[in-house]
Amino acid sequence: MISVMRVMGILAAVAFAGQVGLDAAAEQPGGGIQSNKAKASESPRLTKGLSCSGDAPKIKKITPDEGKTGDKVTITGESFGGPGCVSMVSFGPGSPAKFTQADDKTITATVPEGKKGMELLTVTGFTGEDTKPFLRK
Repeated sequence: MISVMRVMGILAAVAFAGQVGLDAAAEQPGGGIQSNKAKASESPRLTKGLSCSGDAPKIKKITPDEGKTGDKVTITGESFGGPGCVSMVSFGPGSPAKFTQADDKTITATVPEGKKGMELLTVTGFTGEDTKPFLRK
C-alpha cells in the first residue's frame, strides 16, 4: 500500500513538473508546442465565416453571351454562395477560366484560349453546377 502511494506521488510530481515546463515554454517567444501541419483556418480554400448555399448554382444571364479570348464576361445568377464557394468557371471541357466571385449573384470571368464555336459556360459551385451556351469568336 505504501509503495502504491509512493508511485502515485512520483507520478503526480512528474506530471506537475511536465505541466510547469510546458507553461514556461509557452511563455517564451516562439515557445510551446509547435506543429508543421497546416491549419484549416489558414487554407486558401477556406474563408472565415464562409457560407455556401445548399442549392446548386443557377446561371440566369451571361453578358455578353459571346466573345473572344481575353474578353471579360459577367455571369449573373443565384445560389453561387459567398466569395470562395464557386470552385471553377469553364468555357467548354478543358478550358477553365480565371474568375472573380463578387457575391452570391455575380461572377466576372475572362474567356480563356480555346477553339471557336459554341461552348457551354459552366459554373461549378459547392453543391453542383449549371451551364449556359456561350459563343467563342
